[in-house]
Amino acid sequence: MWNDLCAEQMKYRHTFLGKAFFVAPLLTLLLGIKLSPAYVVLTSFNWWYMFLLPAMLSIVSCSCGEKDRKLGEKAVFTLPVSLKRARLIKIFYCSLWLFLACIVQCILTFVAGQVFQAKYSDTITIFHALFAGVLLFLTYAWQIPLCLLLEQKCGAAATILINMAANIILSANFATEGMWLIPYAVPARLMCPVLKILPNGLPAEPGNITFSPELLSWGSILPGLVVTCLCFILVTEISIRVYERKGMK
Repeated sequence: MWNDLCAEQMKYRHTFLGKAFFVAPLLTLLLGIKLSPAYVVLTSFNWWYMFLLPAMLSIVSCSCGEKDRKLGEKAVFTLPVSLKRARLIKIFYCSLWLFLACIVQCILTFVAGQVFQAKYSDTITIFHALFAGVLLFLTYAWQIPLCLLLEQKCGAAATILINMAANIILSANFATEGMWLIPYAVPARLMCPVLKILPNGLPAEPGNITFSPELLSWGSILPGLVVTCLCFILVTEISIRVYERKGMK
């Protein structure tokens, strides 16, 4: 497994993919500081999981799939390598970058909040920040095999647009509603009790638009994780089968 991951990394060491796990969180932090240092914690977290994280995930996943596809998958199909294993390695590789990006972003935002003495930096502790990072990783990971699958069928550009549109529209419209268990809406919903930030970027406090007391319930975390983890298993299996059928042609 380690050798496979190293081989995968060699393909992208001089590309954006090899630096995405740090560049994307850094851009998010700089954006938060630029907009308002006093609200850097709220702004950075909200822009991260609503916009920049799904954008990074879509671009990285599609770029990984596109690189092999442009080569006609010769590096895989002509070797005595299990296609299932090859697909799983790529999913695991992208998942590793997703995890690193989530943790880096949470640490950078927490540190920035302390440096700028930002509002709400006292209520979002390092525990809350890291827990949020782990939750975002777990609830977004299912989109990796989905993007690889869509890229294989629709191409990179179309996949990035489709996935970004689904993330933004469904998160904004359903994360605070009764249909929040739609997989795309789950990450934004879980950030309400953990970070106490609404999908619209406002604090989850009485009086703010879209706020309701049930949004602060930690009871939403387990159902959200179950739904997205099941999606990860299901979409991964579909992605593998489609990839294997392509290899047999």
